[in-house]
Amino acid sequence: MPKGKLFFLFCLAFVCGIFISSFFNISWKIPAGFLILNLVLFLLFKLDKRFLVSAILFLAFMLGVVRYQIELGKILESQLRNFNDRDSEKVTLIGVINDEPDLKELSQQLRIKIYGLNNIEIKENLLVIASKYPSYRYGDKIKIEGKLKTPENFEKFNYQKYLQKERIYSMMIFPNIEVLELGQGNLIRQILFNFKFKFDEVWKRFLSPPHLGIFEALVFGEEENIPKIWKEKLNLSGTRHLTAVSGMNITIISFLLAGILLSLGFWRSQAALISLISIWLYIITIGAPLSGLRAGLMVSLFLIIQVLGRSIDNFRPLLFSAVILLIENPLILKSDIGFQLSFLAMTGLIFWQQFFKEKVFNKLPELFKLSLSTTFASQVFTLPILIYNFGYMSLVSPLTNLLLVPIIPFLTMIGFVFGSFGIIFISFAKILSWFLWLGISYVLLIVDLSLKIPFSHIDFKSVPYVFLLIVYLLLILITWKIGLMKRRNFI
Repeated sequence: MPKGKLFFLFCLAFVCGIFISSFFNISWKIPAGFLILNLVLFLLFKLDKRFLVSAILFLAFMLGVVRYQIELGKILESQLRNFNDRDSEKVTLIGVINDEPDLKELSQQLRIKIYGLNNIEIKENLLVIASKYPSYRYGDKIKIEGKLKTPENFEKFNYQKYLQKERIYSMMIFPNIEVLELGQGNLIRQILFNFKFKFDEVWKRFLSPPHLGIFEALVFGEEENIPKIWKEKLNLSGTRHLTAVSGMNITIISFLLAGILLSLGFWRSQAALISLISIWLYIITIGAPLSGLRAGLMVSLFLIIQVLGRSIDNFRPLLFSAVILLIENPLILKSDIGFQLSFLAMTGLIFWQQFFKEKVFNKLPELFKLSLSTTFASQVFTLPILIYNFGYMSLVSPLTNLLLVPIIPFLTMIGFVFGSFGIIFISFAKILSWFLWLGISYVLLIVDLSLKIPFSHIDFKSVPYVFLLIVYLLLILITWKIGLMKRRNFI
């Protein structure tokens, strides 16, 4: 067996080990037993390489199981968690706010790196729900006094699992907070967040809701200024991903940007390099959130291959990037929808984009052909997981994405120029704000009109895991049957 194929299968077996462990309490001793059995058979049957390959794959599967169990062990070892739900006992914590405060309508969420618990040195993460005022900033060193509690799940959302994948096992609600020092965070992130803050001040001078909220969401993924009614409209029209710093969004934009550059006459390597630089400038400027970093890593491997003059169609780089991310944090496989959408969107683009471009939309003008093929391909594998998580399917999503996706990179670019120049040249920013207002008005108009179409969406009360399993097996079978996996060098 070629080494490249064996490495691919090794990575796949490792992911399978994590995947199975996410749903079943499986012991590492089971794959270890099969590993030993295959090694024995390898020796007994005159060094038959098939048994050696099986042993290697069971080793990879076992490593996936072990990595997942190590991560679960961190939850049990948490010192903060031992103080959860003690109603009569308050604790005093010292920590640093290690991310931008997440502002809500009446409160703010603070993610804090804890360094001290009742004068005991520890290093853990904590989520604090605090009053909206006074405001806090990234890098503030604070003293917190209150009661620790275990995060509670919502009716249709496992909030505990969601926080666990961020290695947060405890939270405090409206504790006493005292700011001890300022500027104790990472210096580079501090500068980036200060830059964002100045951007925000410029935007607020020229834009008002709902335009302000939509724009902040488009550029930075911050949705607190979007009115609730517009959040619902974005959901039902299948365009909510455009207003989030999601893996799916970054993936679509990077592929679309590269395609536009190719259609303008750039060489493949030049288009990939410009896209690579643009995506990372964007991710860094918005404060390098985890969702952006993960999507950036996946996209970057493909773009780097393009820069080096290799084919982008191979599935192996995507799987390898997923393995890197899962080694760092195996919980994201089941609990991080951003990771899932990023991986599945890229999978769809690898196997289906050329099919849509050559077979379905081949008679359309190049820009429409590129936009439609990118939009449809990215949704082939993401649609089932979106239905499962959100309980509805938008029937107008292909249409709205076709009309909106092509302008998103340009709106983002205008926004950055608007914010940068607006810090110094207010009059120039005012002129740019007119174009920005028109662009956002177009987004709002398309979303609004799409929902006036009869039967624009279908609601699902609940979607079982079996639905996902059957649908994805069918999608894989269809992809294989029409030869897309063979054409794209699946393994």
